[in-house]
Amino acid sequence: MPMSMCGRCKRLYSLGSRCEPCAKARARMREKARVRPSPAERGYNAEYRRNRRIVLAGNPLCSLCNLRPAGTADHIVPLSRGGTNNLSNLRPACGPCNYSRGNRTA
Repeated sequence: MPMSMCGRCKRLYSLGSRCEPCAKARARMREKARVRPSPAERGYNAEYRRNRRIVLAGNPLCSLCNLRPAGTADHIVPLSRGGTNNLSNLRPACGPCNYSRGNRTA
């Protein structure tokens, strides 16, 4: 397998355009530089905050794992996929369960 020299650190590597440590460092830098819209710009408005309080008051346990206390309101159909902030589209979830779901529908 032909070996190449990394343009950043001058180490030898076999695949890609950079050695693995430099490729990971570049990926971390690109992720930090990514600009994310504010919660209000993403659709988490006053209606969401009001309905979130109602959902969390009604059921203190995570509806996904039923183990941990719910601290967030999970959108069944994500806002980015056309979901709304209505009570019927929200369910209580713990942080790990909610954040691991990402942009998937229930």
